[in-house]
Amino acid sequence: MTQLVELQDAIARFDDAGIKLYVISYDELGALTDFAEHHDITFDLLADEGSHVIREFGILNHHVTEEQVPYHGIPFPGTYLVDDDGVVIAKSFEASNAHRASADALLDDALGDVLLHSGEPTVDATDARGIRFSATLHGGGGVFRGAALRRLIIRAELPDGLHIYDAPVPDGMVATTFTLLGPAGIRHSPVEAPPTEPLLLPGVGELQVWSGTIDFVMPVWASDDIVSLVRADHPDEVTIELEIRYQSCDDQTCGLPRTERLTLDVPVRAAVGPDLAGNVMDGVERTGMDTGKWLGSLVRRSLDATPDREAAGEYLQRTAASLAAGPGGDN
Repeated sequence: MTQLVELQDAIARFDDAGIKLYVISYDELGALTDFAEHHDITFDLLADEGSHVIREFGILNHHVTEEQVPYHGIPFPGTYLVDDDGVVIAKSFEASNAHRASADALLDDALGDVLLHSGEPTVDATDARGIRFSATLHGGGGVFRGAALRRLIIRAELPDGLHIYDAPVPDGMVATTFTLLGPAGIRHSPVEAPPTEPLLLPGVGELQVWSGTIDFVMPVWASDDIVSLVRADHPDEVTIELEIRYQSCDDQTCGLPRTERLTLDVPVRAAVGPDLAGNVMDGVERTGMDTGKWLGSLVRRSLDATPDREAAGEYLQRTAASLAAGPGGDN
């Protein structure tokens, strides 16, 4: 739900880029219509009841078994970029259903550029040689929300004639590395780096370097320790601590290895989530739609489709008991 709301918030930028959005879901048409009305969604929501298209595309989440009602039938979260002729020219999918790419990430990938915004949290530092490093939390207005991926954009701006190194490097030299020191509840994937350029050093060999302005991308997200769907006690903000280790050189000499530490304060907000009976999801900004009605319909549809109703019923009972127990419960 959070991703759909963020996509709507960015709809003007998609329009400006000439990109039309279509979202496919295994939910019923009525549920999507209700959600669109309550959240002023203007792009197309497509109902794939029975997950026929999802299966045809080969994106059914095979980790969710048939008795796991009502979750069986969901796809791996991801996107396709399709050109005017209907040809898929790019695609990106996440392994975890808890991760949803931000609207900004989708736009960046489609346009092939990182488009930072003035309102996103940013911090920077410049060393004695004029190298400027900055860190920006990109996506969703620079706000952490539950079940939403963000991108920590680490931008290096090097004066003409200077370069920094990718690994591997010879002993005595330092490759560029990025280490997320905190907070403990922020998770991340490996840094995505742009292509390097080869540099031949006499007596050393060919090394890989970056020069000019370089954007490194670290996918980040807030774990349940920071913002949970079932707890309402998330902090108002967290402080990201990033360590950058690097060495800059020109054609003749190298500077000493350096370590920069950047700290970035980032707001935290709840995810948009369902309004369920019993307030079992206290950590969400509740949608105004009748979630219980559509959830019940989805459960019935899923039970009719499963080959083992008894196992599905037991799974439903365990899920209900776990939600009732809440965080730290015995179930």
